[in-house]
Amino acid sequence: MQETGNNPTKISVQIGLNGFSYTTDNCARSSWLSAEFVFNTDVFQKRYDKIELSCFTPKFCLVPSAYFSEEKARELLAESVSLEEGDEVGWRELESAGAVEIYSLPKSRLTHIISGLMDKEGCEMEILPELHYLLRDAYQVEQYNKIAASYTDGRLYLVIYQGKNLVLCSSYQAPDFTTAQYYIFLAIRKLQMNIEASAIYFRTPLQAEEELSLYNYFKAVKSL
Repeated sequence: MQETGNNPTKISVQIGLNGFSYTTDNCARSSWLSAEFVFNTDVFQKRYDKIELSCFTPKFCLVPSAYFSEEKARELLAESVSLEEGDEVGWRELESAGAVEIYSLPKSRLTHIISGLMDKEGCEMEILPELHYLLRDAYQVEQYNKIAASYTDGRLYLVIYQGKNLVLCSSYQAPDFTTAQYYIFLAIRKLQMNIEASAIYFRTPLQAEEELSLYNYFKAVKSL
């Protein structure tokens, strides 16, 4: 994809098991690209002030700040997801929800390659879960019903706010996009939201047929 406008100073890269996509602050946006293109992607050769690397992991939970302690982070995450012995656990404050994100990032070869290509002197790089960025970006949406999702590698990641209140943050196994839509509709129905008056925001690139399918139900389909 050709970049437009001024040279970008910030880039966000989503990294899956076997592919990736990127968005820069000058509105350059890629489709979902296969891992084989990683060394031929020009944007990875440039220097940025800020680099956000997003890894898809279902090993994620939110804990009220009052109940969190660093010593119990692994125990708290293990109450929500299945951890393996070698899983490393991280955490980060989510001030907007009065909670702490606890997560375990996958040991991804593709993440290692991309971070190595982009790590240049003076840049600031963060490697965090996709749900962290979904929570952050959805919170900034102006509409009252804020519905944000990502979908890749057979899993849907879904965040919903009503006003400034976080009402859902989860991920679901979904081997195809039809199943992903089912979980979206199920969540909206349980929360008694008016789907026809709502927009849905996706951080991952959508294929044309996926976007058209969503337009059958939502007022608008937008990118985050």
